[in-house]
Amino acid sequence: MPTYEAVEGSEVPDPYRTLLVHRGDMTSRLEAFHNGSIFLEVRHREHTEDAYRREVVLRIEGSSLPVEYGAIEICLPAFPHEVRQLIVEAHLPLGGLMNRFQMKYRSEPRAFIHLGADPVMQKIFEAPSATEFYGRSNVLLGADGETLARIVEVLRPAEARA
Repeated sequence: MPTYEAVEGSEVPDPYRTLLVHRGDMTSRLEAFHNGSIFLEVRHREHTEDAYRREVVLRIEGSSLPVEYGAIEICLPAFPHEVRQLIVEAHLPLGGLMNRFQMKYRSEPRAFIHLGADPVMQKIFEAPSATEFYGRSNVLLGADGETLARIVEVLRPAEARA
């Protein structure tokens, strides 16, 4: 485990603050920030009737730049059948799917985290000299307050931005 500490949203430096400290959609923010569409690289997944868990790297189409590492637990019964099928196919990020199907939802960040240098994250982000990472623990809630997903997200180091 890398060293880490919880930090207040106001303590998260830009550009991480812009990408992490909000109640909106992470997928569209990452696409706008990196000027490209996002696709998933699935590193690990497990699936039960009630939950779909996956560990992913979000990458920018064309360059394959890794922009986010995520571990997510998705509450499958909260989604219409068609969306459930697409979630399990794992081609698009959950936020992108919910936007595509015009689902109403909001992010409820639970904590913001500052992580120290970590060889695993350095390798994932192809950034061997990175000394720190920022991320968050987040819950996605539906319009009725139902939990849709629980997520831990870590962003690409700013100094390694393409």
